[in-house]
Amino acid sequence: MKSSVIWLTACAFSLVLCQSVALEHVSAVFELLTSDCPTEPVNAEAVAAQSPSAPTSATPASSLSEASVIQNLSSNFVLWYNFKKSFKNFVNQSVYQAEPVNVTEQSPVDGVRLQGSSGSYVKVSTAEFSKYFAFGKQYSMFFQGKFSCNSVDKCISSFLDVNNPTTPTNLYIKSDGNITAKVQFASGTLSSSLMTWASGCAGDSVERLTSFGINFVGMTFSSNAYYNGSMMKSIHMSMVFSGGGNFSNIHNNLLIGSCMSAAIQPFDGWLQCWALLTGNLDAAQFDQLRSACSL
Repeated sequence: MKSSVIWLTACAFSLVLCQSVALEHVSAVFELLTSDCPTEPVNAEAVAAQSPSAPTSATPASSLSEASVIQNLSSNFVLWYNFKKSFKNFVNQSVYQAEPVNVTEQSPVDGVRLQGSSGSYVKVSTAEFSKYFAFGKQYSMFFQGKFSCNSVDKCISSFLDVNNPTTPTNLYIKSDGNITAKVQFASGTLSSSLMTWASGCAGDSVERLTSFGINFVGMTFSSNAYYNGSMMKSIHMSMVFSGGGNFSNIHNNLLIGSCMSAAIQPFDGWLQCWALLTGNLDAAQFDQLRSACSL
């Protein structure tokens, strides 16, 4: 069937339309500009038969230790790395230990330094992690580091198949300082979903401490994302429908600092913390992660 491109007015996206297009196996790309959208995230209840219970806000972030934060969110934590301390997964130190690749600097204050080269990153073996990124699932990601937004697309992290990195799930800073996240689905009619949020990351060479967090709500990302203690709004969203596929290995490796892409440069700066959680976090909970990482 001939491919088609459908342009929709901002916020006029309809799940019924998406499902209709998908069922007809039409290959379509949906592009939405969401700067004038309502601040409420896309409702995932219509696409997820069962949604994981989201963690609840707890004590103010400033009064919590790192161990307390992990305990408060223990039912939702999958991965939590604090590179100022070690390469272990603090959720469960016996599994998913990170492996430094060409990392020569580690500081108890700043974390680990990546040099901005394709061979400098942190790697985690994450076999079978596609279950966390399946259509209808909810998850959150958090990152903190010290770096500059110096007019290049800069990778934060990616889940991919290192032997065939053409369908990654990426998180990166764009050359204009805005933040983009893309999830690639392992199977089904919906191929991928992408969103970009406006951040205050200045396009210069000054390295600044930056924290941000994103929520995926089942079919797409929440239009609100966390940035240095505030919530930022989405400015662009796209979804790609295809004839389906089965990419069982596309989330088997987590690379922090590398997207294995010529278009997205490796991370150049200090990595401090990185986290993956099931369910969605609110601003207060992202504050807790930020505080725990800054201790």
